[in-house]
Amino acid sequence: MTHSDKKKYEGLSHEDFDAIVTGELAHYTIWFDEALVKIISDFLGQPSREDLFKRLLLRREGLTVQDKIEIVSAMIPEFSDSTVAGELKQTLRKIEKFKTDRNAFAHGLDVTPKPLAANAIHIQTVTRAGKEKTIVITPETHVKTIDDAEKLLEAVTSISKKLEK
Repeated sequence: MTHSDKKKYEGLSHEDFDAIVTGELAHYTIWFDEALVKIISDFLGQPSREDLFKRLLLRREGLTVQDKIEIVSAMIPEFSDSTVAGELKQTLRKIEKFKTDRNAFAHGLDVTPKPLAANAIHIQTVTRAGKEKTIVITPETHVKTIDDAEKLLEAVTSISKKLEK
């Protein structure tokens, strides 16, 4: 920064100086972000680099299934086939429900009553609204869950193929 640039900050109140500094830093961060996005999209957006794109961005540790659901949801208005877009929207809701149930087993608390119920698992979670929710899984309900998951996987795979066209 040159001496003449420093003069524009002289005489400002602490609050005004703080606001200008914060704003300028934020703008440069936005501009850096835009420049980096351009480099990434120009380089990885080429069809010959699809595998690299998947490895560096989509399979990156920390990019969760929920993040990918949100990305695909945001893409829905861009699809030209509104029927397929509608199917995808419904399918994403079902995937989120499946993910929620799966997360109950990964992060919930086993509250199966003692003595242990034969072939039943009771998992308790707390909803975002703060309510306790208990899921009871039996061999029968698990078979249905897996059957439904298989149908859901077939549906999302079918939608993916339709979108390739």
